Amino acid sequence: MSDNSVVSSVLNVALCGATGFGFYKIGPSEHPYAFAACVFGFCHGLCGLVSGLTGDDNAKKATETTTAIMEIVPLALVNVDLYLGAESNNIALGHGLFIVPLAVSMIISLVKGESSEEGEGSPLETLKTLTVLGNITSLLYLSINESSWPLAGMAFLAFTAKFGAQFSEEQISEGSGEPVTYLSWSGFYCLTALTASGEK
Repeated sequence: MSDNSVVSSVLNVALCGATGFGFYKIGPSEHPYAFAACVFGFCHGLCGLVSGLTGDDNAKKATETTTAIMEIVPLALVNVDLYLGAESNNIALGHGLFIVPLAVSMIISLVKGESSEEGEGSPLETLKTLTVLGNITSLLYLSINESSWPLAGMAFLAFTAKFGAQFSEEQISEGSGEPVTYLSWSGFYCLTALTASGEK
């Protein structure tokens, strides 16, 4: 097993651990959206772990698909959950609706057999970036409104997972973005679990 596979496996174990902590702390009946976000994260970590350990092509394809989902869906679901808790139902609905055009675009690209990462100038990539920025801004707004450091930390980690990893990949070295992304996701899930369970 190569060094990259070992690092990737460790990062996937960390993600599975963070989402498992979310399963333990978050009740699916009280926080269904945050719980669903943890399910997405756990499935992604598990697919990545199987792919890293076995080198199976199907597991690699599944990991690529779940990576595209992880960029958008968990953050939007956590925002829906947080805004429902803050009784801002219209904003929560808005975050939920953000997922629809992205889901349709991803399904179309999968049916056509195109790569989920179509290049930086593509409309899908632009829509993804705008959605992530919108969700991060919304999370920051809620953190300021409620004077919550954990929510601000979640916004920072969500930003780092997307844009910090991109910067690292482009400016430091190829492959350096993966640890940034996975550690940010893991931290995001831990803070989500603590916030949803009321341990702020």
